[in-house]
Amino acid sequence: MLIKVCGMRDPDNISRLSALDIHWMGFIFYGASKRFTEYVPETLPGHIKKVGVFVDADGSEVWNTVKRYGLDMVQLHGSESPALCWELRQAGIPVIKAFAIETEADLQATVAYEGCCNYYLFDTKCAGYGGSGKRFDWSVLSAYKGETPFLLSGGINPDSLGDLTEFAHPYWVGVDLNSGFETTPGMKEVDKLKEFVKSIKKLRRMNRITTLFKTRQNNILSVYFTAGYPNLNDTTRVLKALQQKGINLVEIGIPFSDPMADGPVIQESSTCALRNGMSLRVLFDQLRDIREEVNIPLILMGYLNPIMQYGFENFCRSCAECGIDGVIIPDLPFADYLADYKETAEKYNVKVVMLITPETSEERIRLIDAHTDGFIYMVSSASTTGAQQSFTEQKQDYFRRINSMQLRNPRLIGFGISNKATFDAACSNASGGIVGSKFVQLLGSSASPEMAVDKLLEALNS
Repeated sequence: MLIKVCGMRDPDNISRLSALDIHWMGFIFYGASKRFTEYVPETLPGHIKKVGVFVDADGSEVWNTVKRYGLDMVQLHGSESPALCWELRQAGIPVIKAFAIETEADLQATVAYEGCCNYYLFDTKCAGYGGSGKRFDWSVLSAYKGETPFLLSGGINPDSLGDLTEFAHPYWVGVDLNSGFETTPGMKEVDKLKEFVKSIKKLRRMNRITTLFKTRQNNILSVYFTAGYPNLNDTTRVLKALQQKGINLVEIGIPFSDPMADGPVIQESSTCALRNGMSLRVLFDQLRDIREEVNIPLILMGYLNPIMQYGFENFCRSCAECGIDGVIIPDLPFADYLADYKETAEKYNVKVVMLITPETSEERIRLIDAHTDGFIYMVSSASTTGAQQSFTEQKQDYFRRINSMQLRNPRLIGFGISNKATFDAACSNASGGIVGSKFVQLLGSSASPEMAVDKLLEALNS
């Protein structure tokens, strides 16, 4: 979830706030505001972007202010035109357009701006431009059918956590905090903000994955299969069969023509699925109503190329709309994830699960543990996927070494689990195991998904 704190102007207050885990800091350049400022620090910590807030300023004034203060984004609170929003966005300046909301009818104003802005901000309708300390009825936002992600604003304070817990909308991505955390206009209570930020991040981090590991610490069985295999329309039937048979978590493979980390069984299933006509768009269409029948955690696993062709933000948004809890992208470098992908994934509460191997350094493992949530995927070897009959002592040493690090995140072990011996070894050294090639093989050779799951469970228990 994105967190923006707005109306900053005091240097010491700004400095203290900069230590918090927020994404954006807002500076108001509207002279009539009680929070008007001409002070903006030259630099902020790298994780915080400077947002300039304007009310009916012309384009040249906005441009000059952006350049003068080195602003990263702008927020337009007046009657600025869609053309100005589009001009700024096309020039590389992300745009937040604010709308005053009281009833569903007020949402009609957003239609003209669709596609022109990066975000909307829905604030309480009042005599001025924000900062009223009053909250509008968030239930009216159920009528919002646009595709521009939005932030909630207006009257959010330390007592709002309960209501934020209950609020849900597929395009809600963040909150704007201002007067509800002030002693006087422009002066924020940093300690209260610190606790609120911690609480809201914890609130939004919880999804089906984190709930699973919170309620079940061991013997977790995760199963992988390739979407569209063996037949294009088998995806939902396989998911229903896995849930019905008691599987705890499912990884849905996105087929790709060059799956570098996969062995021959999964490679063949990907080729077959692509030949059947499977694509990301087809997959999301198949999954659109899956949460009406399947409640276990679902993860999409695929390579970066098709995801980038789809668009990473569109991908995360589609995941959120379908109820996908996390993603695994084997060829996404961790440094790139931190720099370019983490913020977007968090915005949609999609967990990005990172892989570690016996060759991954302790330093990198601890960084992954610190910057991800959900679980860590422990690859049993540096080779490709494929069923194994047992794990060597060398691999067992690797499992024990990672286990001794006392990481914050739970771990699941994958690559090679196919029978009771390998699954038991995974459960002894982590929270459970991931079965891939073995199940894909059974799917291809069984008369039905239900029979394939039965055969898998028999192999893991005998």
